[in-house]
Amino acid sequence: MSQSVIIVGGGVAGIAAGVALSEEGLHVTLIEKRPLLGGRASSFTDPTTGERLDECQHGTMRCCTNLADLLERLGVHDKIKYHDRLFFLDKEGRQSVIEGCGLPAPGHTALSFLAFKSLGVKDKVGIGRAMIAMLRAGEKPEHEEIAVSDWFVKMGQTGNAVARFWRPILVSACNENLDRISCRHAFKIFCDGFLSSPTAFHFGIPSLPLGSLYHEPSVKWIEARGGTVRTKTVVERIEIEDGRATGVTLANGENLKADAVISALQFDLLLKVLPPEVAAIPLFARLSEIELSPIMGVHLWFKERIDAPEALAILDRRIEWIFNKDKSWNRPPSAGTYLSLVISASYPYTGMSKEEILAFVLEEVSACLPQFAGATLLKSQVIRWPKATISPKPGVDALRPKSKTLIQNFYLAGEWTDTDWPSTMEGACRSGYLAAEAVLQDTGISKSLLAPDLPATGFARFLRKK
Repeated sequence: MSQSVIIVGGGVAGIAAGVALSEEGLHVTLIEKRPLLGGRASSFTDPTTGERLDECQHGTMRCCTNLADLLERLGVHDKIKYHDRLFFLDKEGRQSVIEGCGLPAPGHTALSFLAFKSLGVKDKVGIGRAMIAMLRAGEKPEHEEIAVSDWFVKMGQTGNAVARFWRPILVSACNENLDRISCRHAFKIFCDGFLSSPTAFHFGIPSLPLGSLYHEPSVKWIEARGGTVRTKTVVERIEIEDGRATGVTLANGENLKADAVISALQFDLLLKVLPPEVAAIPLFARLSEIELSPIMGVHLWFKERIDAPEALAILDRRIEWIFNKDKSWNRPPSAGTYLSLVISASYPYTGMSKEEILAFVLEEVSACLPQFAGATLLKSQVIRWPKATISPKPGVDALRPKSKTLIQNFYLAGEWTDTDWPSTMEGACRSGYLAAEAVLQDTGISKSLLAPDLPATGFARFLRKK
């Protein structure tokens, strides 16, 4: 097949589209402005050590079947270490774990849930009722219009249940506060991730930097199939002539032609490279109504090697997760200790200086892990993404476009498009595959590229409504 396609944006969505189309025989040119592929799920190089460091900690789950499919194609799925036990630490210092117990879904974590130390009997009874209601709710249009915080009130959830169960999971998964998460997105997270399959909740952590997980394997894959990957390359304009996409113009003035163009840019960046008359079309103009939510990653390096869990969810505090990169990346003891912290929906800290952020983060780490109270901090990094993910607020899905556009030979990819998933790496991967499907469809090839979801098992098969 001699069809050529230009993909603008080398994040997970662009990679997924490029990998899928190059496998089908199309000539792919993947363009990325940064040195490494991966987009927001990528790395930067430490100028002092030359070490690749992640912008912000990312993880996956067994329910993320399309991301797993992409990583399998690239030959790096074995670089994801899946954990079948999730650890939580509350402000009183009590540690709880969610793990499987051999019962059929949705009761596969029931025993550990009943033993969860941070929740009382009333909390647990209410949570159980709400989870069954989620399974039985099905996919209804009204779920897109209701904030999950309001639904929790309707379901009689206690303040403790919301603060110590619902909020930690949903804010981490959706990068947004509960009053800005629609029921549709919240139900999706719990039904797919925790209630339908016994292994779906298993949490995967990369054993190498994200840049290494995505960049070299993707370049190798695409180039081995006759394609081209151009990094450190800026697209100035997507060329639209007579209602069809014809190629792109680069910042250096170079013009590249192709039979099809896929934009895998964030929507706000897309609007800047479209011709003004195209950006004014309602399909694109309404994209500016989508809101974005921030995330913050804090990296801490200590002189001493101090033991800490590989991944720990934090309750009742300003930080949400502590990751021990020594264990994830198998760093030598001589390297000291490297912790990566995540603060999702980081609105309250937007105006804070890095010094102020570092001060409260160190205080929180010492409170959670007392063994770090006297440790010697060698260096730190505070990395903010003010536009990290789309806000899954009620009504947003009506603004998310399909992959195929009204412009001939022009397609959209990105976790912000209509993927039936929240704004995650799985959503990004799905969007890339869907865009590739649309390109193939227009070349006369009808083929489904999406990996199947994990099937509902046990009693969840009968409880869950679609």
